[in-house]
Amino acid sequence: MAFSKQLIHLRNIRGMSQEELAALMDVTRQSVSKWETNQTYPDSEKLIRLSEIFEVSTDYLLKGTETEITDGQYNSQAGVQMSAEVNDILDHVYHMSRIKRMMIGLSLLAVIIFLCISCFLVWK
Repeated sequence: MAFSKQLIHLRNIRGMSQEELAALMDVTRQSVSKWETNQTYPDSEKLIRLSEIFEVSTDYLLKGTETEITDGQYNSQAGVQMSAEVNDILDHVYHMSRIKRMMIGLSLLAVIIFLCISCFLVWK
């Protein structure tokens, strides 16, 4: 289905007049009329706004069908989720290693203090 037909169809389903849609889009009624008669097309920002108003994707507006998500898109979504999990794990490891470094440092400090006290007592 062509964009113009799709726009008319979605507007009619919502029971919206051209004037009402124009007010929501912050354009003139004539602009909406030109879109619906294939005289002009809205710019990309207006297409996005139309998709938000009608709660459909821009693919649906332009092609009349939803585009299937490809494996690459699934992988990129999984990659984003995976990178968040990896960051959490790295933060945890960093925090644990920091605690371990502090424990080792405190242990060394205790050993040094013990040796100093022992040497002092032996020396006296």
